[in-house]
Amino acid sequence: MQIPPRGLAVRLSGHGDPSQVLRLENVAPVPPGRGQVQLRMRLAPINPADLNVIEGTYGRLPTLPATLGNEGLGEVVALGEGVSGFALGDLVRPRDGIGTWCQWCTADAARCLRLPAGLPDDQAAQLTINPGTAWAVLHEFPAGPPGSWVLLNAPTSAVGRSLMVLASRRGLRVLALVRREEEVGTVRSLGATEVVIEGREAAKAIRRQSGGTALLALNQVGGDSAAILAKSLAPLGTLVTIGALARQPLTLPNAAMIFSELRCCGFWVSRWYERVQPGVVEGMMDELGKLLRDGLLHLPVAATYPLERVQEAVAHAQRGGRGGKVLLAAHP
Repeated sequence: MQIPPRGLAVRLSGHGDPSQVLRLENVAPVPPGRGQVQLRMRLAPINPADLNVIEGTYGRLPTLPATLGNEGLGEVVALGEGVSGFALGDLVRPRDGIGTWCQWCTADAARCLRLPAGLPDDQAAQLTINPGTAWAVLHEFPAGPPGSWVLLNAPTSAVGRSLMVLASRRGLRVLALVRREEEVGTVRSLGATEVVIEGREAAKAIRRQSGGTALLALNQVGGDSAAILAKSLAPLGTLVTIGALARQPLTLPNAAMIFSELRCCGFWVSRWYERVQPGVVEGMMDELGKLLRDGLLHLPVAATYPLERVQEAVAHAQRGGRGGKVLLAAHP
């Protein structure tokens, strides 16, 4: 493939208001060096982590100026010396910190994940962070034998949708906590066994419906929602926090923490990828890819924007109630 002398990239010059710190630049593609691959990027999602990077609040910030994007779908178009395990035409995702909001990307082959074949681009581009988080949580934290309950909030998020599908395949039952009554029908259709609406009696309702036996709860929200999940767990249960959508600190009940001896921990899938054995990731990719190909899992898309409209795309991603992910298309 003929690589052009220049390509578009979304560059971050500082932290703060996207209209002030994001710039669309023409940059020269970097030929792959030893152990590297060059990618023609196709699609990249705008995840909450990307918005946090722009704000300067993410757990790992790039050296500025930097190309944005922690996830995306790219096609291998050139191989550096000594690269094995990849071939021209492979579809991959560069790991965190490489920058995916661009047309051309060069990355260490060791920091790329091969994506399953036969997936629509808009599904493959979203595969590794949100569905990957759901898969990894169920892999790393015991939920109990088939028939056990898993609790979660924010069930319509990409992580929530993925977790409900994966839990069902493992014979687990899911009890979802929602904010509004109008969400109940949608969440049931996505795979929740039971749904409870947030409120003063929510923890009692969850314990009643689950028999007080749930050993695992996934918190994506924080604040009062996390407290409800913690109060609903069985003794020796685990509350796993992966997000803070409410932008409120965790509020954990002292009595439940002490007398039920609850475990409360965070989980960051980026760090998990760095420590987990490659065979585990391959198994995850195989299962998630099959679910997407078979139509058992679907990751909705709210809109797709070209890189030239990145400001509109980021503004869209910042709005609530989107109903899906906002994607950036690298090429027309």
